[in-house]
Amino acid sequence: MSATTVLVAGGGPSGLAAAAELDLHGVDFVLVEPRAEVSHRRPRAKTTSIRTMEHFRRWGIADILREAAPLPVSWSQRVTFCTSLCGERITDFDGAFGLTTVLDDRFAEAGQQVPQPVVEEVLRAHLRGQDLRLGVSVTELKQHEDRVEVRLSDGSSIDASYVLGCDGASGVVREQIGARYAGSSHPQPNLNVVFRAPSLDTHLGPAVQYWVAAEEASGIIGRLDLAGTWWAIFFGVPPAHGEAHAADLISAFAGAPVSHEVLATDPWTPRVLVADTFQDRRVFLVGESAHVNPPFGGHGFNTSVGDAVNIAWKIAAVDRGWAPGSLLDSYELERRGVVEETVASAAANTLLTGGGLPADAAGIQRGKYAEFHSLGLVLGYSYAGSPIIQPSRPAPVGDVTCYEPSADPGARLPHCWLPDGSSLYDHLGKGFTLLGPRPVPLPPAKAPVTFAQAPPSYPWHEEYLLVRPDQHIAWRGARPAPTDIDAALNAATGSIPWT
Repeated sequence: MSATTVLVAGGGPSGLAAAAELDLHGVDFVLVEPRAEVSHRRPRAKTTSIRTMEHFRRWGIADILREAAPLPVSWSQRVTFCTSLCGERITDFDGAFGLTTVLDDRFAEAGQQVPQPVVEEVLRAHLRGQDLRLGVSVTELKQHEDRVEVRLSDGSSIDASYVLGCDGASGVVREQIGARYAGSSHPQPNLNVVFRAPSLDTHLGPAVQYWVAAEEASGIIGRLDLAGTWWAIFFGVPPAHGEAHAADLISAFAGAPVSHEVLATDPWTPRVLVADTFQDRRVFLVGESAHVNPPFGGHGFNTSVGDAVNIAWKIAAVDRGWAPGSLLDSYELERRGVVEETVASAAANTLLTGGGLPADAAGIQRGKYAEFHSLGLVLGYSYAGSPIIQPSRPAPVGDVTCYEPSADPGARLPHCWLPDGSSLYDHLGKGFTLLGPRPVPLPPAKAPVTFAQAPPSYPWHEEYLLVRPDQHIAWRGARPAPTDIDAALNAATGSIPWT
């Protein structure tokens, strides 16, 4: 029987992100994924958020993903509402999903529209040379005091110190630890269709999404590439009807009959589900094995990446001896609030689809703005209240549309661009970073800590901020002594309580 530090069950976005974070910190892992090849017939998520792109930058592959993306950010940053692709424009949302070609001090990377299969292929290539077992899945877990015995579909077994259940809503890890979803499903059926129609075009100009409100059909349509491949979501369409009448539905969206080839169909209903626990001893639920939400707003895939980064750097800290095993208990404490806020936002967006969509431009702007402009949710969430964050008052996201940079403990470190054109984030270490106006003696702490100088223009340049590996602030102080930094590091890794 082979052994590894981490067994990653599932090689979708959450599993590959967890593997990338473990790889960044030099932690050995085995990733198992039942799909030997990535299929482009079902593109799934298409929105990679600013925050997720910042993690791609940390892993050194943000530019690689942009080069692989079929739709450059420069092509369009717009969502258009219309009566059909050759009909009337109702209203537009510009700068949607954090898409911009202009440097913005608030973030290190703009958002990117890119189909999930492309994201997975980029991550698989990044992890080439690691132990990725494709075509294999987890069938059973047996937990022991110091390890988890994992049985695989190929008949082999692996002993792992930890297991990350990244195998999605239909995976076995959640069931194996006895966790249960709580929540509801929306009764409305929907049908995803991927089709080729090279002659299909629109006089409305480029957009990453066209929301169509037609008498015959309502939903969303957009390009997967610039070579004639399209995706569509038809609201309220049962699978049998949709598959039988796909040509009529596509024609309704186009506004006229269009020559096309259906490549794939995928029926689904919106689900709002959160697991009752994210952890059982050495096993952790990550991504859709822990939570499922409707796609409106583009948050599900990105929230899953946030889960993966949070638990993976903490496993690295424990494995490398920076922290006690109790640090891992902070995973659910930190991520559950973020997940619940995200699921609630996606659920609210779902109410304004199909028959719930306002009919006029002003109503659409009022009702749907938060779906396409959600930086408060994407960048503004905080881990304040966590036992490994300097005591501070937890504050839920008040306005999902508004992001105000904050240096309060728990918040994501406010970003800025430096005079040489580099990102402040590029100067952070892989472990902890002490950001401040001038170097101070660093203690011989167990956790790795480096110093980075804040530029004079930085609003908090006279303060010292202890930044975690995930770029969240663990501690904030003025003119600290080495003993202060040592105590902050120990508290931020769960070795001692905050005083």
